[in-house]
Amino acid sequence: MKRRLLILVLGLLPVLFVQAQEQKVKRSEIIETLRGVRYYIHFVGQGETLGSIAATYETTPEEIIRQNPEISQGLRANQVLKIEAGQSSAKEPEQEVQGNTRQDNTTPDPVSAPSGRIHVIEPKETWYGISRLYQVSVKELLAANPGKDTLKIGMKINIPERIVVSGSTQVQQTGSLQHTIAAQETLYSISKKYKVTMDALLQANPGLTENIQAGRVLNIPVVPQPSDASAETIQQPKEQAVPLTKTPDYALSDHFIEYTVQKKETLYAIARSHGVEVAELMGANPGLTGDLKKGQVIRIPIKVNKPEPEPEPQKAADEPVKTEEPAKSTDPCVPGNLSNRTWQVALLIPFQLEEADSIGMGDAGSLRSPSDYRSLDFIQFYEGALLAIDSLSKAGLKVKVNVFDADAGEHTSKTRRLLTKPEMKEMDLIIGPFFAKSFELVSAFAASYSIPLVNPLSQRAEIIADNPYVFKVQPSAWVQYNELARYLANNFPNANVLIMTRNAEENAGVAASFKTSLSRYNQGNITVKESVYSQSADAGVLNKLVNGRQNVVVLLTSDKALLPALLRKLNDARSTYSITVVGLPDWENLELDSHYLLNLNTHLFNPWFVDYASPEVKNFVKKFNERFLAEPELDKYAFLGYDISFYFLNNLLHYGRGFSRCLSNIEHHGLSTGFTFRKTENGGYENASSSVYGLVDYKRRLLNR
Repeated sequence: MKRRLLILVLGLLPVLFVQAQEQKVKRSEIIETLRGVRYYIHFVGQGETLGSIAATYETTPEEIIRQNPEISQGLRANQVLKIEAGQSSAKEPEQEVQGNTRQDNTTPDPVSAPSGRIHVIEPKETWYGISRLYQVSVKELLAANPGKDTLKIGMKINIPERIVVSGSTQVQQTGSLQHTIAAQETLYSISKKYKVTMDALLQANPGLTENIQAGRVLNIPVVPQPSDASAETIQQPKEQAVPLTKTPDYALSDHFIEYTVQKKETLYAIARSHGVEVAELMGANPGLTGDLKKGQVIRIPIKVNKPEPEPEPQKAADEPVKTEEPAKSTDPCVPGNLSNRTWQVALLIPFQLEEADSIGMGDAGSLRSPSDYRSLDFIQFYEGALLAIDSLSKAGLKVKVNVFDADAGEHTSKTRRLLTKPEMKEMDLIIGPFFAKSFELVSAFAASYSIPLVNPLSQRAEIIADNPYVFKVQPSAWVQYNELARYLANNFPNANVLIMTRNAEENAGVAASFKTSLSRYNQGNITVKESVYSQSADAGVLNKLVNGRQNVVVLLTSDKALLPALLRKLNDARSTYSITVVGLPDWENLELDSHYLLNLNTHLFNPWFVDYASPEVKNFVKKFNERFLAEPELDKYAFLGYDISFYFLNNLLHYGRGFSRCLSNIEHHGLSTGFTFRKTENGGYENASSSVYGLVDYKRRLLNR
């Protein structure tokens, strides 16, 4: 288990000793649900004791300590306690609402006041987290939202604005209007409508991304006005130019045309057809993502003449001409060693560092499991990559690895900021990002600067469409069926192949694809039959077996009720027939009788397979254990991180940045996956390697390599 845990806690608060004199304790009005249990969130006040707190919430000190183990050594002022709401028989604090006035005998904090600013509650958000986001206190938030003690996803709450006190005059530092987003509106068009900057919009709407949706309510910042003539003047931030990855040679505000996006058009295709860079398109359209929609209107910058630069002084005739790389061979695909060059590589990994901003010092028993922290989702991919870089460095590779925290899920704000960094266009290789929206942006950027780009996880064919610089590591389902069909045709050339589906709908497309692939490799001796279990039950399978021939039964179902009985009957039929069973990848997650699987010579297929008995894998596991004090896991991408990094960096070392033209000469078998890339028509490269493996002596063995 990892020792390096990044713990999110309610807050790091000043440590103050509690005075001996007990103070009257007020029951908290904050109730939050943590892992399905409702808790009061209580902030320990000066002079409060455990006994007085327990009495207020009608519980016991022992119960509070059980729920908050960190206070077993003593209570301190400003500590945050969670007290289970169910432990108290008292009713939750009642509130009367009249207009927007809170009737609970509490005086609102004079430094804040409610305004029209709105925040929509996202999953796992808390009052405390929102208070930190907007730099207001929890008390101010509650005062601005009477009757909303318990947060729910999708709930809209008011955010109070801070007030700066100047003598006897109060000045509101930031005011706001509200705007409901209409269809086809963009952040750029909204910013122009209200004459505010893009940055001001983003600051006024924390959590806002470029993917705005119609119907959402935005806060529009306005120039503040003092309440009287003696108030201090507060300046609105000056508009800043949108940073671009390339210095534009056009006037952004005046020289552009509007273009309507056509069906299935990409940023790269639009940029190429108009003779501009993708980065220039993104700079001219703040908020634009790679997810274009038909009918969307975007701005195309028009290039204007720039003053001709002064001619550079000519070099002396005897001055040597510098070359970037010495010529190794007239054939670019003859392996060489380009160790004289330092390569620039970017790793875009979703570490989600914003979720790991503090360290918890509580009792070990109260710590959450590592799987609860999204920041660790892809940490083993990164660790595997580091081991690959170490190995290649010993072979002469010189590389500068630039590691960036990329977006996760639907967000793209980090990615957009990342692509404005000048060093990104100098990269020789980019690995990642891992999520679709961000990858679309980086894909267009990489095409614009001719940078090889690796997608580690997606099987979608569209990510390589119209982009010759993208490498898709994960083979599509069709590629996997094709590899399985090739393997069966080569190893069972005279077989009677029976393809069974549970009903007419389940995996019908898989059956058709597999049958098509099998016919491609069939030399004329394989017979192919089909059966639908819902129509003919066991007889539809058993009656189509042929005595005296090898019967390959491809069971395209993972039905947990059907499979055990069917495997048992096929096992019983072995006394008459020679049978080999082929199953689906997710059989690994089913509890199936290993005795039947072994007797039926069961074959499975998957993009990944790790043979833990191989010396290479044993060596990797040993190094991983020694360096990271953890066990490398297949589903945590440790092996994949190593394989991808080793393969592509090794290509840089031996073939240079243009290694794509040599891929027909390069075939590599990694620890978990093979690499055999095939160029698609008008697009990028797809890995055509897939693993077929079986159970041999109760151990999994790779069969097709």
